[in-house]
Amino acid sequence: MAISGTLGCDPNTGPAGLTQCFLATPYYIDYQCGTCLTDAYIRQRSKGKHYCRDETAYCYYQCMIQKYGFDRGPVYDDCLCAPGEPLLQPPVILPPACYSPDGTDCHWYRQCLHKMYDCTGQAEYAISYAEKFCKLYEQSTLQFSQEVLRWIDAVRKCLQVELVHVLHLCQVQPTCEDIKIKAFDSHAPCYTEPYEGFSVCFLSFFDWSRMFWTIKSSFVSSAFVETLKASVLVAANCPDYWLTELGNNLYSIYAWVSELSIGKRAANDVLSDDELAYAIVLHISSSLHWDQQSTVDWYAFSVNASAIQNSLTTPADQSERELKIQVISLSSSECLSVCLSVGMSMLF
Repeated sequence: MAISGTLGCDPNTGPAGLTQCFLATPYYIDYQCGTCLTDAYIRQRSKGKHYCRDETAYCYYQCMIQKYGFDRGPVYDDCLCAPGEPLLQPPVILPPACYSPDGTDCHWYRQCLHKMYDCTGQAEYAISYAEKFCKLYEQSTLQFSQEVLRWIDAVRKCLQVELVHVLHLCQVQPTCEDIKIKAFDSHAPCYTEPYEGFSVCFLSFFDWSRMFWTIKSSFVSSAFVETLKASVLVAANCPDYWLTELGNNLYSIYAWVSELSIGKRAANDVLSDDELAYAIVLHISSSLHWDQQSTVDWYAFSVNASAIQNSLTTPADQSERELKIQVISLSSSECLSVCLSVGMSMLF
């Protein structure tokens, strides 16, 4: 249980977001940071395992419980503090509501997370994606089924709650890279085990795919692949019928990649395998004008890339490797098979 009645965190009024250093005896042997938060947030964050002692509205949530799930024992360095010494201060002061979101306010990403951490690049993309997913629930014109809306409602709460702890500062301030990783990594568990919700595996494959293609239409960046790649891995853990449906829409193409040695290229010119896979299929789609065919939509990512060296055909300062690219599409099987075959011949 979290600690109630500690100095500074009023059991009835809070305020949420106040961080203090205290000794939570007899469960811990060292002082640690704790953040004053709502009972509702603590239950959501811990999936019902923790709550405010005496069932108060506010209490301190210990760093070791929130970060690691340990309600007793040693205190790790990033949670450790010394009484009387000042704690790390946030770069901006956020309203208390930022620290205990209920998932219904989709502006939370802009007004709270992005306001404290003005990140760009993939971190910014992760925030944008979560924001657009959150707004799906409000877009009744999309006419999702009641099952989909219930699932989205549970997931959007989960996604916000999973990111709140980066707002709680103790000894270390997270980097934009930390936030990006946390944002992307939170999707899979929130899809399959949202608190007081149900797994995505209970949705039909059609509902699942329709949601993500709807979100994809809002983006042109290859970074979208990060989240959908994770969603495919989620689908792979669902029952057999999901795997069958996924297999009906998943195709593989192979490309031989010849590269100059890293020493002869600028670091920022090196594409990741996922970026290269996206670029190849984007070239195919542009050549075949898929954007003019409403029945064709796709994304691509790399799998099982293997580097090889052929001393007979490849110069010493180059390497060749086989890149396996997975392409998932909602177009008909016949269409995509033909499109990829024609597209690869045009590419090479």
